[in-house]
Amino acid sequence: MARRYIVNAFAAVVVVGIWGAVMLIPVDWPLTTYQKESAVFPLGPVSADVQPGQILTAAEPFDTLAAPVMVGGPLDSAVVLSTRLRLDGPHGSTVAESANTTVVSTHRRFEMALFRFPDTLSAQREYFVEFDIPRGTRWPVFLAAVGGDTNPEGQLFMRGEPTHEGQDLVYQLLRRQSVSARLPAWWVDNPGAIAVGIGLLVFVHLTSFAALHALVPPARRRLQTIFVPGLVPPVLLVGAYFVLLFAVL
Repeated sequence: MARRYIVNAFAAVVVVGIWGAVMLIPVDWPLTTYQKESAVFPLGPVSADVQPGQILTAAEPFDTLAAPVMVGGPLDSAVVLSTRLRLDGPHGSTVAESANTTVVSTHRRFEMALFRFPDTLSAQREYFVEFDIPRGTRWPVFLAAVGGDTNPEGQLFMRGEPTHEGQDLVYQLLRRQSVSARLPAWWVDNPGAIAVGIGLLVFVHLTSFAALHALVPPARRRLQTIFVPGLVPPVLLVGAYFVLLFAVL
């Protein structure tokens, strides 16, 4: 009897630990979406003398900017890039500089480069992001751009001057957070979807419990009744996680 309780308790701890990690370990959550690949064209080559930049507005705080980069040259050719954020356009004051990131040439058209900033940047502000290509970079560098004014609030710049109206760099803003930290923002945006998802998981849990209870021999039903309801908290966490991941984002 004691052994069964120990096994049940251990299983409960493992399940709670796994989904506690899912809720608490931070990951990069996208705050914006990419344009369709068919609309993208390579911009460049860019260099220290032909620096590209983009005006952008963040709807919520962010700490990472992702951008597709294409490196010319042989396979596995590498370049080191970074970005800086300015206020008030290309000649404004610098408010943040990203860590360096290395981009390698592969068989794919573009490689995704992540530029992480040391601090979280405020929302509802207009930033100018400037891509820094070190002087003396051996291989040509191309960024992904798109036309058609897909980003009315943005504007592509080259050498500090605006380009054709309606052209923008392709980029994505991200924030590194845990699921639990993002729940308040998701609840504000989609409370119905979260509530429905959790309700569905509760229904699935109760149905599974009823089926399991019917299959377990009568002598063991007491232990299973004690153990299975103990899975309600992690199941609710699982439901919230998957509903947010697949239905909301």
